[in-house]
Amino acid sequence: MNFPELGEKLRKYLKIAWLLLLLVILLVLETYFFNRWLNIIPQLYFVRRTASAVGLGALVFGPAVFFNKRGRRHLYLLLTSALLTLIFLSQFIYYKYSGGFLQFSALFYAGQASDLTATIKNLITAKLLLFIAPIIFVALSFWSGKDNYALSKKEKLAAAALIFFVFAGGYGTLLALEKHDWGDTTRLYSKIYDLGTLVGKIGIVNFYIEDAAKFALQMHQVSAAGQDFVENWVANRPQPAQQPKNFGIAKGRNLIVIQVESLENWPINGTVGGQEITPNLNKIAATGMYFNNYYSQIAEGNTADAEFSTMDSLYPLPDSVVFITHAQNQLAALPYLLKNNGYTTAVMHGDVATFWNRSNIYPSIGYQKVFTQADYKQSRPIGFDGLGDEDFFEQSLPKLQSLKQPFMATAITLSSHTPFNIPEDLQTLDIPAGSTAVSGSTSDDGSLDLDATRTDYLESVHYADSAIGKFIDGLKADGLYDNSVIVIYGDHNAFIDTADSAANQVPMILLAPGLPLNGINSDPASHLDLYPTLANLLGMPAPKTALGQDLFNTADPVATQRNIITGSIKFIVSKDKKYTATSDTEFGNGTCQQLPDGKVLAVSDCEQLFKREKNKIKVSDIVVRYNQLQLLSGH
Repeated sequence: MNFPELGEKLRKYLKIAWLLLLLVILLVLETYFFNRWLNIIPQLYFVRRTASAVGLGALVFGPAVFFNKRGRRHLYLLLTSALLTLIFLSQFIYYKYSGGFLQFSALFYAGQASDLTATIKNLITAKLLLFIAPIIFVALSFWSGKDNYALSKKEKLAAAALIFFVFAGGYGTLLALEKHDWGDTTRLYSKIYDLGTLVGKIGIVNFYIEDAAKFALQMHQVSAAGQDFVENWVANRPQPAQQPKNFGIAKGRNLIVIQVESLENWPINGTVGGQEITPNLNKIAATGMYFNNYYSQIAEGNTADAEFSTMDSLYPLPDSVVFITHAQNQLAALPYLLKNNGYTTAVMHGDVATFWNRSNIYPSIGYQKVFTQADYKQSRPIGFDGLGDEDFFEQSLPKLQSLKQPFMATAITLSSHTPFNIPEDLQTLDIPAGSTAVSGSTSDDGSLDLDATRTDYLESVHYADSAIGKFIDGLKADGLYDNSVIVIYGDHNAFIDTADSAANQVPMILLAPGLPLNGINSDPASHLDLYPTLANLLGMPAPKTALGQDLFNTADPVATQRNIITGSIKFIVSKDKKYTATSDTEFGNGTCQQLPDGKVLAVSDCEQLFKREKNKIKVSDIVVRYNQLQLLSGH
């Protein structure tokens, strides 16, 4: 090939490449500035975010070279650019509005955006021109008429190979760096719970594509057999009492729900070196009703699963986090019920709004006001993610005062989250090395050896207990205490190898000043039961969608634990029996015991209990997985 021919080839390839390269560069810039302008960890993950943007650009814009007719080529580029522009614009405006990210399922609720027209107008800025720029450049390129070309078959093969190489290299970098961060993983970013971190790593467009793919995989309909199963279960479900005990005795009161991070049951009434581990919670438990045989319901979602099962009275899914993968689901949550009965509803937590996808979930389950990390001032970093429980509760009190009564307010703590880092000056327990703790839990009676992790855990729980005590004093000073129902429970275990950790046993304390609700209740119960119990006390019949039981009106209390990994039944505790499964999950290989003496019975004695709870779990999974809440209502 002589120089004139070579020059002609280079000019041809330059005609081909310049617009595509420009669009890829613009995509990289859009991805970067999207994160920077919204302060989504812009300084972290630059390499993987950029590499994935280049790979995405090659995949999206590269196929344009296979169109020999420039009109079709530009139409393709115009459509793809417009689609990416729509993603950037909608996500940018939505994040500015809500602090979260639009999920693909939001397309089905796009009609509701008409109510936000005025708000959207106020969020439009000159920065949005960057996201429109690709459309402008494609249009200018078409009008210039200077990029007319056609590729031969060999050139198209070479172009395809180049596109694949750039695409594979971009996403290969993403995968390689993620493996370096987390070790061998079978699922990309399976440990990402904050969607902001995910967008920080892969960019907003990749996030939206991944979310769309997940949604498409979940679009399969419930089978006829599955629907029949739920309908038959509903038809044979025991009916609640017409005049339940304690119905409406707290009618009109405020409801304050405190979900305490990693609070296991054994520290309640427990001691270390003669010191009470939780002196304030001990007093509250003695004043109110303490449920000491209470179990958390969690799977992959930990805290989010505890919120889901408590507020919706349904089981979390064993293989995904409902708040993230099923955010589009119709839910009849407790905040929604109270809002429809004249309550102001609010939720408060010191984490970022995108953690566990709360910015999208909370409004959909009925919370009218959402207070997150951005609404609190952090004086000093304490424990997980910085905001200490004492600061959190102190700053939450005026927020409660601002709410129109009656209100429901949920407060979610953070300080007792692993790795249990409490500053030394706030560690007020005297725990010498080699100490033991005396448990107050029925499931873990006796002494517990304290290694470094358990010692740190006790310090963090003691600090959280102090913060809760000051919060209760603040409620009294503000005149909110006497007219409220206050619920305190642990979200899940602390994963520190105790009997409570293994059983996922947590405390639940119900405090209703002036009402005859006190003492210790040792009936088995779980997060599923709190919703119908509170609804009964407040004088609101719980909806049929709640699978839990009103703890004041059940003759057959029960708590079922699932294996966090497989979702199969781990154990079932009723008032007079306990069934424990084996690792092979075969019912006949499990153990049936009589309670409270622990006498081993024939496994067949637990068969009816096992089938009943297994069917209830299956019903919950069908309803949640396929968004079929209406089946529980009989509609």
